[in-house]
Amino acid sequence: MPSMVARKGSTLQICSGWVWMLVVAAQMHAATVAYWRFEEGPADGLVVHAGADGAFHGTVRDGSGNGNHLSAWTQGGYAGFAYRTNVASGRVPQFGWTNRFSVQNTGNYPAMFTSAQHSRPSGINLDAILPVQFTVEASYRAVASGGYRTVVGRDARNVSRSDPNLAAFYLQVRPDDSVAVVFTDVSGYTHRAFSPPGWVYGISPGGAEAPWYHLAAVSDGNTLKLYVNNLLVASTDLVASGSPNRALVRGSGTGPDWVAGAWSVGRGLYAGVHTDRAYGFIDEVRISDRALEPGEFLFAPRPVASMGGVVAGSVSLEVAHGPPGMSFQVLHTTDARLPWSRWSNLGTHAFDAQGRAVVRVTGLPVELPHFYAIRTAVVPPPPGPLTYSLAPGWQNWPADIRERIVYAMEGAVAQYNKWGTFRKHLTVNYNPGVPTAQASYSGWIDFGGQIGYRTALHEISHTLGVGTTWQWQANLAGGVWQGPHGRQKIQEFDGPGAVIYSDGTHFWPYGLNYDNEASTESIRRHVLLVEAFRKDMGLE
Repeated sequence: MPSMVARKGSTLQICSGWVWMLVVAAQMHAATVAYWRFEEGPADGLVVHAGADGAFHGTVRDGSGNGNHLSAWTQGGYAGFAYRTNVASGRVPQFGWTNRFSVQNTGNYPAMFTSAQHSRPSGINLDAILPVQFTVEASYRAVASGGYRTVVGRDARNVSRSDPNLAAFYLQVRPDDSVAVVFTDVSGYTHRAFSPPGWVYGISPGGAEAPWYHLAAVSDGNTLKLYVNNLLVASTDLVASGSPNRALVRGSGTGPDWVAGAWSVGRGLYAGVHTDRAYGFIDEVRISDRALEPGEFLFAPRPVASMGGVVAGSVSLEVAHGPPGMSFQVLHTTDARLPWSRWSNLGTHAFDAQGRAVVRVTGLPVELPHFYAIRTAVVPPPPGPLTYSLAPGWQNWPADIRERIVYAMEGAVAQYNKWGTFRKHLTVNYNPGVPTAQASYSGWIDFGGQIGYRTALHEISHTLGVGTTWQWQANLAGGVWQGPHGRQKIQEFDGPGAVIYSDGTHFWPYGLNYDNEASTESIRRHVLLVEAFRKDMGLE
């Protein structure tokens, strides 16, 4: 009898039927407590809700199989959602599943929520979990900037020692367009990890729609990590807090429109009140009771295997979308219920320059089902060309000073690498004798009385030649920048006739000379202008 090959993600089976899919699905969801894909549809249809406003009606189904369904607050209107075809990708890379819809708020008070009391989960009860390890993922495309925007939250009050108004959990975008994860543990300690400000857009440059962002908050009980688009943007040492139990709190009690332990999508809770609405598009929300690796995230790039050809006793596996030149292993089993560690390794191969490979497997007993998986290493992104290190003696700096400098520099360097290309290494020093901060073209930065993210962005521009080289002066006439690249860039931003002014050391607009100048868009324009200046100065 001819064999058949079926695929789910990067797992293949050669068999004579399709029962295998149930086995594979169970393994894929082993750590998943809830997964809302928003695939119910139809396009532009409202998320169904019956009954009084705020009554639970779990029409957004939980794909984990545990039964932790999600309810809208209303059907459309002021607190409802609609299904949209605006999605980050037509395929979820981790599993290869089709992705047709996201949800978007239909009014100014969007709210989705869980209720174990009403959904009666048959598996793990999401509202009751107290996980030491967890991963919360969500895809978000904002339609406005400013304010707190909680994409995923967990309701509670009076659980935090430091602020009793805090809820148990927030995965959110903050007013400065940074991304944040905030959670309180069962001992009452509140933990936070923030990306640099200006990391996400509510409205992209030129007023275009903002991009999609894939957010992931991960705690392994010792470290809290925050990822945006699979890149680590913040981490916090949980052990240093001194908390004796760092499991995520559930809390107790209720309010007029919330129950402790329940989860929310599209809004947060503060002081027992619904708030921090996440206006825009939300998709692919998954909550796991394990600290996932970046390669396991829903939107992590992942090789995909398919059938190239099958004859009795052998199969040709065609693998695509792999990292070019990287090696991979082919794993095999006849029992897909086994953990990955017990699958057989059939050998190591390598992707070609296009990220493809063909593997021929022979000697297969035709009377047994055969399952295959492709295993590759997770490749961290290479560091950007602009790097920095702390000056010798940093171990002797006051701990709070060192923490502030590192936070400022990590964010500032990331922004320069995000928007431009600058091949230079910087050395950062703490000098309490410096009234504010200072920098030189040599790459040395002194922080003194002024330490902060905006200050770091500003001082880095001096290390790249702004006001610190003869070439800078050569491009000025009457206090106005004359270089063609800089002039073209400022007119691209501010229209025909716009110019850049300079006093010989600083420039404006977009020089980030004062804190009130720093915004998501002005930071981007600042970096792009510095890159243009360097072209005019012949430094790049």
